[in-house]
Amino acid sequence: MKTFTILLQIAVLFCGTLFAQFEGNALQFDGVNNYVGLGNSSVFNIDSAVTYEVWIKPDTGLSGFIFNKWVNFQEDKQIEYAGDHVYFYLFNVFGGASLVTSSIVPLHQYTHIAATYNGSTAKLYVNGVLDTFKTVIAGVNNSSGNLFIGFNPDRFDVVAPFKGIIDEFRIWNTARSESEIQSTMNQTLNGNESGLVGYWKFDEGTGSTTADQTSNGNDGTISGAIWVPGISSVKDEVVFPKIYSISQNYPNPFNPSTTIQFQVPNFSFVNLKVYDVLGNEVATLVNEEKAAGSYEVSVNAKGLSSGIYFYTINAGNFIETKKMILLK
Repeated sequence: MKTFTILLQIAVLFCGTLFAQFEGNALQFDGVNNYVGLGNSSVFNIDSAVTYEVWIKPDTGLSGFIFNKWVNFQEDKQIEYAGDHVYFYLFNVFGGASLVTSSIVPLHQYTHIAATYNGSTAKLYVNGVLDTFKTVIAGVNNSSGNLFIGFNPDRFDVVAPFKGIIDEFRIWNTARSESEIQSTMNQTLNGNESGLVGYWKFDEGTGSTTADQTSNGNDGTISGAIWVPGISSVKDEVVFPKIYSISQNYPNPFNPSTTIQFQVPNFSFVNLKVYDVLGNEVATLVNEEKAAGSYEVSVNAKGLSSGIYFYTINAGNFIETKKMILLK
């Protein structure tokens, strides 16, 4: 089988209006040595379920901890931003591999991230929409290590401090559903919500302490991070695809590169293949689950001969084939 060189570029657009109505402030981290220390309270330990929620505005694609808990060269739990994606990891649960967003989490833009675990399944949500998930084993490691936001000064490894803004960090002792995440992601909380065990609004605007809004009282100690205005002015109008669709490749005819766009209205398994005029499969461009959104596949057919080819998408109950012409 001849193969295409494939570069998958993702632009995911979500339903509705992402309107963060928060008042107050946020914390900006310089990517060097800034962090917030939250201590090692037992409420940070995971029994059978957890949800982490946070708004981030990264300023670099280099790896950086959004939060991390670690001791004796073992990660307890962490969420990391690196290379336009978010990584979620629980020690002993994920088999050494992080759960990674399939969607791009852009630089210089606020994005809401939620990570959940219910004892058998881990999930990542981007802006309130399920992005990816995996079945995992039970048995989370809970150590005496401290929980840090932005950077872990107790560690010395390749993961750098986070550079950018972090706001509204929340920990729940339940695995919240998509609808539950969406219902509160754009709102400040009272701190007494059922299942909420840690909540830092970062609204103080001054000083070196940020208060835990829950009754657990695990206030954070700020080292280096500076106060900046919060995300009350953020209002992103975004459109969610209403139907499955695939566009005609462009340019067409092409030599040797062309682009194919498709849309997915729901979390779906997507299969996109290319065939020659005899019906022989030439390449598989996409063969995986995709969150709702708009996607773009750039294809380089340098190794193929001139002629007519067909590409077919199969997603949900949607199947469509289009013709493209390679002209050398």
